[in-house]
Amino acid sequence: MRVNPNITADILTAIWQTQEQENTALQQVSTGRRVNVPSDDPAAAAALVGNLTSSAQTDQYLKNTSNVEGMLQTADSTLSSVVSVLNQAISLGVQGANGTLSASDQQGIAQQVIGIQSQILQLANTSYQGIYIFAGTATTTAPFVADASQPSGVAYNGNSGPIRLKSGRAGALR
Repeated sequence: MRVNPNITADILTAIWQTQEQENTALQQVSTGRRVNVPSDDPAAAAALVGNLTSSAQTDQYLKNTSNVEGMLQTADSTLSSVVSVLNQAISLGVQGANGTLSASDQQGIAQQVIGIQSQILQLANTSYQGIYIFAGTATTTAPFVADASQPSGVAYNGNSGPIRLKSGRAGALR
């Protein structure tokens, strides 16, 4: 067995390595991360980047589904309101069909029906977060406008394109 007469260099190297390990451990404890720079563990750093990308995609997916849920709840509420208003119109129609009403009563019912048409037009132009929900993909313009030249009294400025959601990758409503 060989004995090194000058062990100072070996002791200094061992102390330096121990000090480096201690510094690394302190940094890991203080940051709460095992990998603080890519050179700490390149494979773990690459996996971390992949996890961050996946997390960002998941966050975007959750945001998109939350937006769609809000849009669908708004559409459902709007359609319920339309049904309620249409039931009022039907009731007025039945009331107006009564042959015993005076001309002024019939005029009053006609005014109520005009008000109902205006209400339905307003409901048909409902938007959610700046997106007109009944306009197809033409979401920036009010889809319905009053137009006396149309038989229904209303013109449609939207389209039949469906609003799509990118759910697997980062994306937004369009």
